[in-house]
Amino acid sequence: MRRFVSVFFITLFSSMMLNSAYAEEEMHHDSHTHDAHDSSELPEIGSSSGADLVKYVCPMHPQIVRDHEGICPLCGMDLVKQIFKQNVSTPKISVSGESANGLQQGLAIRTSKVERVTLWKYIPTFGKVVADDANVIHIHPRASGWISDLSVRSNGESVEKGQMLYRLYSPEIVSAQQDLLLARQNQKRLGNQANTVLESAKTRLELLGVSKDDIARIIQKRRVIHKIPVYASQAGVAGNLIVQDGMYVEPQTELMSLTDLSRVWVEAEVLPLQQNWIRDGLTASLSSEAFPKSEWESFIEYIYPVTDVKTQALKVRLPVENSANKLKPNMFMDVAIYGGPKRNVLAIPLEAVVDDGKTKRVVKALQNGQFEVSELTTGMQSEGFVEVLSGLSEGETIVTSGQFLIDSESQIQSNLQRLISGSTSSNDSNE
Repeated sequence: MRRFVSVFFITLFSSMMLNSAYAEEEMHHDSHTHDAHDSSELPEIGSSSGADLVKYVCPMHPQIVRDHEGICPLCGMDLVKQIFKQNVSTPKISVSGESANGLQQGLAIRTSKVERVTLWKYIPTFGKVVADDANVIHIHPRASGWISDLSVRSNGESVEKGQMLYRLYSPEIVSAQQDLLLARQNQKRLGNQANTVLESAKTRLELLGVSKDDIARIIQKRRVIHKIPVYASQAGVAGNLIVQDGMYVEPQTELMSLTDLSRVWVEAEVLPLQQNWIRDGLTASLSSEAFPKSEWESFIEYIYPVTDVKTQALKVRLPVENSANKLKPNMFMDVAIYGGPKRNVLAIPLEAVVDDGKTKRVVKALQNGQFEVSELTTGMQSEGFVEVLSGLSEGETIVTSGQFLIDSESQIQSNLQRLISGSTSSNDSNE
């Protein structure tokens, strides 16, 4: 019995997409041919007595429906007796009787209660590491000249703070150094009256990119430095490098950029179902497959004002301290965003929901081994549970495993009822 019922459910499920036109034609034909044979046995369709409707269906071809016993014209199998409930909007699938326990075990049916629980607002998602825009500087020469002694040769090289990047020979800087030495000589002759001129000469050199240490060295040695060294103002990774030794550069030329990765951003995606409770300041934990034993903590610092055109996902920004420089730009991260509890909500296991993309349904376990399919409206999802907004009541029993076969049988019975009702209505009008 168990084997037969399992095969029957599976074949019914696989035949749902077959054309129902043939079934309607067969039923129309049989209603005239066997009208006298069945009139004394079957209740009148549409009667208010609530009696059962008996039909005979091929196990391999559910579109073959007869009002009497017989064989399938397609495969030769004996037709199987089927009972359809009258005057019910949703068919109830019955597995009561001696075979009930065996059938439920064969279909691996498990059930659960609809309960009120506390759901924690929790979003498991992913993100990508990007550089902190505030930690990126662009290197430009302060005066026109020629590059020499370039220490950075390729993109991606690490640069320490205070490291010499290159030397620059600039006639403008050489002229400013000469003015500084002249102001220094006049200070000895004119005394404090020349202090203002000397400070102006120092400021001019600083604005041209000469460090204070080099200015002090120029004054101390009373000698011009023709190739002024330029140093990195912060540590970082070199990028956008376009310069080589011997090149002539101007102030508008961007020689390279330096990105400090000691603090980075993780941009995470939030899908539409969770966007209604996202706000600034929510805490998050981050991890990476590259470092399975490491975990980072962060918070939502900024919510971007636009969503992705294709996925409608909302992007949020999470700052992360990266002092060990483990996290690199474009590295993918696993992100978990926490939003606090949502208490006393009606919830069921997420696995119990049958979602076909248009409606969401569950299978309710009734008394006497019967099952009924019900539509429902769901809300927030969290760690394997989903909030129930409508369609179920507290304490009801739902099927969490094996519900797909029961749902398929219910859909088939509903479709057959509509076909049978339509065929009968057509026969009545012809009479």
